[in-house]
Amino acid sequence: MTIFVSVAAYRDPQLVPTVQDCLAKADRPDEIRVVVCWQHHGDEDVSAIAADPRVQLIDRDARDSRGACWARAQIMAEYAGEDWFFQVDSHTRFAAGWDSRLIELAARTGAAKPLITCYPPTYDPTGDQPPGDVPAELVIEGWSDAGLPIMGQRTIEDWENQDGTVPARFLGACFLFAPGSFAREVRYDPAIYFQGEEILLAARAYTAGYDLFHPAEVLAWHYYLRQDSPRHWDDHGADGTDASWYELDRASHRRVLTKLYFPEVGHLAMGRHRTLAAYQEYAGVDFVARKWTRPATVTGDRTPPAAAATPH
Repeated sequence: MTIFVSVAAYRDPQLVPTVQDCLAKADRPDEIRVVVCWQHHGDEDVSAIAADPRVQLIDRDARDSRGACWARAQIMAEYAGEDWFFQVDSHTRFAAGWDSRLIELAARTGAAKPLITCYPPTYDPTGDQPPGDVPAELVIEGWSDAGLPIMGQRTIEDWENQDGTVPARFLGACFLFAPGSFAREVRYDPAIYFQGEEILLAARAYTAGYDLFHPAEVLAWHYYLRQDSPRHWDDHGADGTDASWYELDRASHRRVLTKLYFPEVGHLAMGRHRTLAAYQEYAGVDFVARKWTRPATVTGDRTPPAAAATPH
């Protein structure tokens, strides 16, 4: 089964090791196609992956970048019918046989459209800290001043005795595995900047008929600190010739809230399989009231409400 791997990279020295590790740890590396939106200043050496026929580089000047979702949208446009879609960040390491293990986990869910997602445990590329070894689930920790959920994570309770996956209410954009149809049915909105990306994507995926799961095993690791890497907002300040990160982020907040308060169905909007109200009931959130409606949304729980197929 072929896998389309999406990697958005912004001036990241971990890009080349990430792509190399992705291919090296796969059971079937020749069935993988890695597409990278490579945002750089011309001073990064990617020759180690540029000649690999399994890797496609979308070459972009970092000064023209408009954020992570903008980059992910460009990658999705390159999707060519692969069986599976896998989105990771450019500072990731992979477990051995990650491809076979994810495909197996997806099949074991029994869902027609399984979406497996998480915040992976951390790793340190210097080797000073041992990598994390416990799988986690996503929960809401609070609400931002803009009125958007603040996502957090907690260890999956009794994860050693879980059968492959556990139900999820939310998703992590840094680790998202789904049928290839996801790339066409839940296309990334390039106007979303950063905050709000994951909750909007979760709602859109759920309403499009995707059932969310967390893996109860560690399949990858993520470099969270990245003290040696510039972020998009470090480069795109108010003194630049482009729109500042603050302007992009503020416009993005308005766009996310509009989609959550006044849901529409269609391109870059909600799906047709379930309503947004059904997702809020499932996840235990109220976007307009800016609160959670179920304790399990914060504390974690293995039995969220059954996924309801409520058509529009």
